[in-house]
Amino acid sequence: MRIDVRTKALEETTNGVRGVATVTFGNSFAVRNISIVESKAGNLFMSMPSYKMKTVDENGKPQFKDIAYPVTKAFREKLQEKILQSYESGEDSCFEV
Repeated sequence: MRIDVRTKALEETTNGVRGVATVTFGNSFAVRNISIVESKAGNLFMSMPSYKMKTVDENGKPQFKDIAYPVTKAFREKLQEKILQSYESGEDSCFEV
C-alpha cells in the first residue's frame, strides 16, 4: 500500500509543536493533525491526534487518548521517520508497506 506524507511547518508554535502532518493511506484514508513536536532536549517526534478525556492522572493532569495510532512499533518508527524527513526537507513524500 502506498502511504503519502504531507507536512507543514508552523510559523507560531505552542507547546513545542513545530509542524503538522497529514498521512494518506492508499488514496483511501487520511489522518490529519499529526503534530511534529520538539522535546525539551531538542529532539523532534510525532504526536498522533488525540482528545482530552474527562479523567485526570494521579498528579491531577488531564489525560489524552489517541484517536488514530500505529499498531506496531515497527510501523510507528517507519511513519515517524518519513514524517520527520518530509518536515525537514519541506517536501511531500511517500513510501510503500
